Amino acid sequence: MPTVVVSGGSGAVGKATISLLRKHESPVYNIISIGTKLNPEANHNILVSADDSIESQGEKVIQQAGLLLKEGEKFDAIICVAGGFAGGNAASDGFLASAAFNLNKSLNPALIASHLAAKYLKEGGLITLTGTANLTSTPGYIGYGVAKAGIHHLVRSLASPGSGLPKDAKVVSLSPAAIDTPANRQSNMPALIPLNAITQRLLDWTTGAIPVPHGKIVEVVVENNEPTWKVL
Repeated sequence: MPTVVVSGGSGAVGKATISLLRKHESPVYNIISIGTKLNPEANHNILVSADDSIESQGEKVIQQAGLLLKEGEKFDAIICVAGGFAGGNAASDGFLASAAFNLNKSLNPALIASHLAAKYLKEGGLITLTGTANLTSTPGYIGYGVAKAGIHHLVRSLASPGSGLPKDAKVVSLSPAAIDTPANRQSNMPALIPLNAITQRLLDWTTGAIPVPHGKIVEVVVENNEPTWKVL
């Protein structure tokens, strides 16, 4: 039974991803959720505290993930969909707190997932990280932009020789614009990407139904009411 790790498994995208993996019949997946809350659909949960440092969270994830693997086993895929958003420009009173929030919610989980992949992903396995579409300057939400730019850099670095990933491992960034989640609907954000379009693409990459564009940033936006995909 192939094993898939979903980091951010207690968030909206993570829950939907795990639900889709759970429904998949061939193969049947053994699912490990990493998150701040339990996901009852996962076979196993690794709980982390958002208040802990990246070192503390990473040590816990690595230790508990290793205990869930039998001797000789490796993970088939690691899907990191952890994220969050806080705005603020450099003059904002809460600028540094906003920046710390974005790093803790987005970039730090991606770094932990990368370290986990280096230790426990099988050769030829898959790691997906979550960037953002149309990333240029973000003057009104600088911390968020820095975190997502860091993920894009991380993907390209992991795809380069000497990154520490296992032989023939694939890495890709799924980088959507705003996704149709409860929080984004409440914010009245326009042109939301259907959540099932995101989770289906993650499943298709995991199963091999669609080739993985190794080392690439795959942007997803809505055009003419349909999600469109662009490989950068």
